[in-house]
Amino acid sequence: MYLARIAFRNLFRRRGRNFMIAAILTLAVLIFLLLESFMIGTMNMSFANIIDFETPHIEIGRKDFFEEAAEGRELPIDETFIAGEDMLQEVRESPGFVALTGVLDFNADFIAGRHQFPVRVRAVDMETFGEVFRNQEYMESGEFIEPGGDGVVIGDQLARYFGLEVGDYYTLRFRDKGGSFNTMQGEVRGIVNTPHPDMNLGTVFVSRDKAALALGLEEEKISQVMVRMDSRDRAPTQAERLQEKVGAGDISVRSYRDGAELLVYLETWGLTETYFILALFLMVGAIGIISVVVLSGIERVKEIGMMKAMGLKESDIVRVFALEAGCIGALGGLVGCLLGALGNIWLVVRGIKLEEFFDLAELGAPVADKVYGTWNMGSFFLIFVFVIFLAMLASLLPSYWAARKDPVEAIRER
Repeated sequence: MYLARIAFRNLFRRRGRNFMIAAILTLAVLIFLLLESFMIGTMNMSFANIIDFETPHIEIGRKDFFEEAAEGRELPIDETFIAGEDMLQEVRESPGFVALTGVLDFNADFIAGRHQFPVRVRAVDMETFGEVFRNQEYMESGEFIEPGGDGVVIGDQLARYFGLEVGDYYTLRFRDKGGSFNTMQGEVRGIVNTPHPDMNLGTVFVSRDKAALALGLEEEKISQVMVRMDSRDRAPTQAERLQEKVGAGDISVRSYRDGAELLVYLETWGLTETYFILALFLMVGAIGIISVVVLSGIERVKEIGMMKAMGLKESDIVRVFALEAGCIGALGGLVGCLLGALGNIWLVVRGIKLEEFFDLAELGAPVADKVYGTWNMGSFFLIFVFVIFLAMLASLLPSYWAARKDPVEAIRER
């Protein structure tokens, strides 16, 4: 306690210098906490949008279908399949299983008036589609498709592009199983506005039985089995388990992360950038701590001599300087965590409107509007402890240099 009192008293002897270093550490902690909250919040929203509107936790299909889709080529109609009851039963028995549905995805040109636009058509089974996806919850106008109906549901961005409203006519032109061009025509039945921008522009929903007939396929044929689990954390391990159980031959099972490689890279890149920025600020703070200890050692030569003359060991003097540095780190870390918590409240409650700064969708993140932060209390604790540890670690070498002063020469020094 005696050494701690000396260290705490010395903390206020050079308040301006010490508090400036503490302010640098505060800024490092604040920026790290807010950037981490923003990045984790963005990734959580992005993956949630993928799971809710594009690819649920697990999807099952033919390997060639996934490969050609990943390469941006036209979705192959000949890679459709009929999901056997054994496969479906194995999926239903998976731990955490919630629901499944079969979809039939293919490419088409959406035509209205004199304009056309390439889209992905998702033909769905209305009895089970709503149990896996949330598109129906975001209807802006009209209603969702009915089994066997000629209508389609389109995204609001596609509707604005063509100037369409519910009740207007459309044409879908595509190649059928035999390679010949075919069309589907009817009225726009509904317009949907989801948080996933790609779904609002490039995806059209139709009835699966109607699409299968137009494509020349058997009604039971699908391109993917879409599976919703009770937790996204469970998806990767269950996808691996199902791959062993039902992935024989050319059937592939993959989780939502396997189908969103760009987003996974973006997640890694974003967090790496956050830690890199933190490292730069902490490096400046560490240099400041070293400077403070060196200057203190120079300014307090006589004091060090007196402490050694009174019987304090070199290790005790090093401990005093380390405690001083630790107090600077604790002050910077505490204030940084408090400011970070206040800033994060704003991020979590109000969010950031992306269009005022940049378009995350252009980077590959499926987020259209606001991004909200998230709470990670473990980061607050870890960064606080780490800043204190770094400050004390940075002080050791200059503290040892100061503690080695000869007591007689130190006392005589003027």
